[in-house]
Order: sequence, then C-alpha cells, then structure tokens
Amino acid sequence: MILHADGNSFYASCEQIFRPDLRGKPVAVLSNNDGIIIALNKEAKACGIKRGDPYFKVKDICDLRGITIFSSNYTLYADISRRITSIYQEYAPDIEEYSIDESFLFFDKCNYSIQDWYDIGWELKERIFREIGMPICVGAAPTKTLAKLYNKKAKEHGGVFVYEESKVDQLLANVDCGTIWGIGPARAQKLLQHGIKNALMLKHMPLYDAKRLLTIQGFATVQELNGIATIDKVTRTKKDVITSSRQFSKRIYDINTLECALVQYTELAVERLRQQDCECGAISIYISTCNYYSENPEEQYSNGALVELPRMTSYTPDIVRVARTTLPQLFRPGYGYKTLMVTLMKLLPAAYQGDLWINPETDRKKRRLMDSIDNISKHYGRGTISLAKGSESSGWEMKREFLSPCWTSRFSDFPKIK
Repeated sequence: MILHADGNSFYASCEQIFRPDLRGKPVAVLSNNDGIIIALNKEAKACGIKRGDPYFKVKDICDLRGITIFSSNYTLYADISRRITSIYQEYAPDIEEYSIDESFLFFDKCNYSIQDWYDIGWELKERIFREIGMPICVGAAPTKTLAKLYNKKAKEHGGVFVYEESKVDQLLANVDCGTIWGIGPARAQKLLQHGIKNALMLKHMPLYDAKRLLTIQGFATVQELNGIATIDKVTRTKKDVITSSRQFSKRIYDINTLECALVQYTELAVERLRQQDCECGAISIYISTCNYYSENPEEQYSNGALVELPRMTSYTPDIVRVARTTLPQLFRPGYGYKTLMVTLMKLLPAAYQGDLWINPETDRKKRRLMDSIDNISKHYGRGTISLAKGSESSGWEMKREFLSPCWTSRFSDFPKIK
C-alpha cells in the first residue's frame, strides 16, 4: 500500500501555525515581489479570489473581506516541511518527498487490514496537527495514481480515505478524467472525443489505445488505475546547469548595489551546487534593463559574459570573486537595471583534484568550511551565514511588505512567552 499525505493549503497553514488568531479566517500568500496570489485557504477562496490573481487587482476585495495577506516566507515553509517529513520517516520504510507539501509513504511488505490503514492515517493526521499544527489529508491505495486520487477524496471524508477493491469502480465512475494525476484538461478533452467520459472508462481502456492516445504515461496511468504499480519512486536528477535569478523590486542604477545582488545570487547558486554534490568549471553573468519596461531604445541595455574558472570548485568565495571581477566589464552607467542572472555551468561530480601549487590541506579546509555553513543554513535558514557583501541591505531586495517572522529558524524571531 502507498499513502499519499498532503498539507492542506500548505503555505497559508504554515502562516497560521504561529498566528492562532487567524485560524478559521481567510489567508493568502503572495509570490516574489508581492506580485500574484500563489496560495490561499478555503476561507479566502470563498471570498472570491483565486490563485494567480495579481494582488493589485484584488487588493480592495482583500481589504473589504478581511483577508490577511503574507509575503512568501520560504524559509519557514521549508522548515515546517522538514519537520513533517521527519514524522513520516518514523512510520514508513521508504518515502518520496514529491513536493514541499506532499509525500508518498511506501509500505511494500505490510499486509494490514483496511481498518489498520485507517488507523495509521488518522494517527498521522492527528500527530502532525498536534506536534506541528499542520492539517493534512491522507489517501491510501496500492498505486501512486490511486493514492493521489484517494487523497483528494479524503477531503470529503474527514481527512483520511482508504482504498477498498470492492468499491473502487463506483468511485471511479463519478470521477472526471481530468482529475486523474497525469491526465489533465487537454488529455481529458482528447479522451472525451473518443468516448472516454470518466475514470472508470479510462481504467477499462485497452492498453494499446491508451499508449496511442496518451503516450507511455497514459499507458502507465491505465495500469495504475487497475491497481498495478508502474510509476516508480522519483529520484531527483542532477541539473546540468544551475541558475539563480530574480527581478528587482525597483531599478538599480549603481554598480555597488548591483554587486550586492550578484554576491547573494551567486551564494545561492553555489549552495544548490553543493546540494547535488557537484563542482562547476564556469560561471555566466547576465544583466538587463528588461526591454519590455521601456519602448525607448536608449533606455534599453543588456549584456552577459561566460567566464571559465581556474579549476573545478564549489567553494563560494572563489566563485564569488570571479563573478565580482566580471561585473564591471558588463555594467554601463546611466541605465536602470531590473534583472541579474547567475548561471553555473560545466558541472561535474565533486572530486578531489590535486594541484601542484595548492596544499591539499587547504582544499580540505575549504570543504569543511562549506559543509559547516551548509549545515548551519539547513537548521537556521538560508543566509544565516553569508559573505559581507551579500548581506548588505541596499534597497534592491525583493518587495516583501507582508513577510512574517522566521519563527523556527531565527533566534530574534522566536515566539516569546510573557
């Protein structure tokens, strides 16, 4: 059996954990630079707003209906996710963290009864809410596709819903094909054109037709609906390039401020590089005024450069030093820059590379230093330790007017009991 556990309105629920006064009230979370609504709870949905709405267009509705707005606080969300995962690991022999708010729990050799699965699901739900404050739903089924579906139906059954072979066809007969994981609206429309009107008809679709109409993924989906597990656990592949880029909240005209952003973006990219246990051999820097902000060609400018590193490395100061040396070659005064992009290239698995002119102990010290910084960042949040230039606040940072405290990862933000 496979359990699919999913946090309810995850981002909004994270914000409510340390704000009990907001429980049962509408909450919405904004994207980078407070641009659009990316998450909201059911109370906010009932007020008439939806995911993807630009905030400036629905601001009046939010104010009128008393919707509490938060800027995205990914440090908080990642830490809550890590705590939830640590509880899942106590129950399942193997888990797959599918996203920040949902996981698959695999119980391949556990021959439990239906009631046992309900007991496990309810215990998980109650324990995570008691210890962390996050409401979750749990669906249990023999395949990942069915587990995802049963998780959706769990919201209609109090939060836990378990597969029963004798009742599955009745359930699938009342489920639209577009609801099934891996199908989506476009494929559902194609299936409808061939007379496949619901998930039960999809289940009984000949495999040859499924592969012809829906490719190999549809072939696997049909098998999964029949209780045959064919979608394996996803293993994260290493990226060939790593990019760190965001738009600034306002235009940047001076090189010193642009350099602060460059250092911070490079630090973030190199941290991701080490997370996949790789080193890079080149770095690309790109700056732009973003042409669509102005129709005047004299206000438009962009430039970039690819620089080879002296040797393969994942040591942040060395890579930052090359990036800072490159920036003055790209910068032109008088322009208002809106975007900066850092890309690490020529990635290879980390390995010791001897150098005639470098003491091996120097390399070992660098690795230990980076490991220590990564461990501290993992526990206390990204940016806890950073290069001085990257920690300067110069007004280029993302617009985050509604940012909540980092309740779990910053000492100064810890809740205080009076």
